[in-house]
Amino acid sequence: MLGKKETSMAKVSGLHRVGVRVPDLAAACDFYERVWSMEPVIAIAGERGFRSQGENHADLMLAAGDTAGLDHLGLAVASEADLHALLERVGRAGHAVLSAPGQGVLAGDRLVAAVADADGNRVELIVPSEPSGPRATRSKRHLGHAVLWTPQVQAQEAFYALIGFSVSDRTHMGMSFLRCNTDHHSVALAASRNGRKGLQHMAFDIGGVDEVMREYARLRAAGAECIWGVGRHGPGNNVFAYFRDPAGLVVEYYGDMERVESVEVTQARFWGPEHKGDIWGIAGAPPMQFRD
Repeated sequence: MLGKKETSMAKVSGLHRVGVRVPDLAAACDFYERVWSMEPVIAIAGERGFRSQGENHADLMLAAGDTAGLDHLGLAVASEADLHALLERVGRAGHAVLSAPGQGVLAGDRLVAAVADADGNRVELIVPSEPSGPRATRSKRHLGHAVLWTPQVQAQEAFYALIGFSVSDRTHMGMSFLRCNTDHHSVALAASRNGRKGLQHMAFDIGGVDEVMREYARLRAAGAECIWGVGRHGPGNNVFAYFRDPAGLVVEYYGDMERVESVEVTQARFWGPEHKGDIWGIAGAPPMQFRD
């Protein structure tokens, strides 16, 4: 333990939404509604919003684009005062504030502002109309984490620390797992030697091991190919199964995520080369899209 307590400074409280661009909006919509079992909740020009079962807001936004990739990362903020404090802190550190707080356009978004992280990704800071409850009381199905490629892990770690993230684990492959609540991670960073930026994958928490296995069987019956899994990760301890959507974006179902209950800041664990991504040793090698 570092013996240092987390302060009461303004911080983000969780992952609220991921926005992605897709070349074929209709095909992506069909996949996330019919195969991934999300509910369509909003349709605006060139964009469609979907929510996980039981959520009170769109936790996935699809936007038509020439290429597939990250459009924005949406992070929840508890209050308007916290939102202004975060924007001031980010601006003082030299990061771009892309938009000042304004009324949210999407249902469930009361106030929205946007900043750029160290790689230039758009990060929307959102004060929800109705904040999601604690993890234990939320729907079993919800957006759980997003992993970003980055050629500058340390700079990205420093940016996300500004808005309230702590490092839970690091790996010899250059991954950093960042937490902002009791989940082991809500954002993770994957080091890229080749300059890759943006979304590596997004992941949906569906509860426990049984739910992951049932969903694996359902998706396989629906014709979706599992590209990695089922297995159990070391960092986070979650049971996982990875799939690919029609745009080629990687999406994960997982369950049984490690929770970090202590208010104390813990020393980040390090996973060496003996760790292959699956502590069970049955999932095989990670997919080619995860190899830099």
